[in-house]
Amino acid sequence: MKITFKDVGQGDSIILEWEHNGQAKIGIIDCNKKGKSNPVLTHLQRLDYCEVEFIVLTHPHRDHYSGLQELLEYIETKQITVHRFAHTLTHIGKGFWKYFEVGRNDTQLLRKIMGTSKRLKNSGIIRRMDLLADNTVLEIEDYILIKCMAPSHDDMEEYMRIVKMDPDVNSKQASQAANLLSAVFHLDISGYHVLLTSDAEIFALQGIIERDAVKLTGRKFKICQLPHHGSIKNHHKFFWDLMTKTNGRHAVISAGKHRSYSHPSYKVVAHFHDEGYQVHCTNIVNGMEKFLKEQRAASLLFDTFGVMAEDYMKSIDHVFEFRRNRVS
Repeated sequence: MKITFKDVGQGDSIILEWEHNGQAKIGIIDCNKKGKSNPVLTHLQRLDYCEVEFIVLTHPHRDHYSGLQELLEYIETKQITVHRFAHTLTHIGKGFWKYFEVGRNDTQLLRKIMGTSKRLKNSGIIRRMDLLADNTVLEIEDYILIKCMAPSHDDMEEYMRIVKMDPDVNSKQASQAANLLSAVFHLDISGYHVLLTSDAEIFALQGIIERDAVKLTGRKFKICQLPHHGSIKNHHKFFWDLMTKTNGRHAVISAGKHRSYSHPSYKVVAHFHDEGYQVHCTNIVNGMEKFLKEQRAASLLFDTFGVMAEDYMKSIDHVFEFRRNRVS
């Protein structure tokens, strides 16, 4: 299997690819545009896929779905079969949807996406709609298992509690609360373990500890996505400290320049580096840029940064391939 964290600027898009009986397979987790480009759509077009195993919308924030309508329209035009479309929104009444985003246009786009997905389900292009919550399992292949660890019932209750506190006045707080609906995935790929966290809040990560601590301490996670683009507000040190330490661990951040955000946090990047992770970021900005400048300055004395700079000082997709004996 190959996992690609696409460079989509400030946002998330992840592509999973594998083979089954010689046939190429693809799954998509979130679809964000980067400027006018749609990296996930371009990837699908370039490789000429005629089926998509699954499309997941992890939660209702634009930087995770801005390219999804365009993707669905292409799928409809080309009559590409989508075996599963999964999201967390059905757990929340439509009356709350207007509070997912501060901007009304974003909410209208989300409604359009959900309407299109329903139409494609009715036409048979989308074969199955799944609701994501903790303990939802997507059995992709005999050797690929995707288990949803969040959102839980408690996460959704906390979301409702926050939004009910005068959301028309506190629109920013209500919008931020939608991160509580983020899907967190544990991937088991032939015994290799991957954690995908979307924009999970500390509240949700603590809930995972209380429900599934044994899965954190009893698994050697080779790849971990850092929540909310490496934000310090979503950094739960105790959660990560529970992870079994192992060689060859990778921490991945999807982030880019944005007028309102400064992700990732330098403290978050430094913490994972100090814990022995190889830290990757789709764009060298903010805390990642500061961290790499410090690493370069410290290593110039020993001339050890040269090879590292080639890989790190670029804005690129980050691709991981799972082979029989290693992750590369």
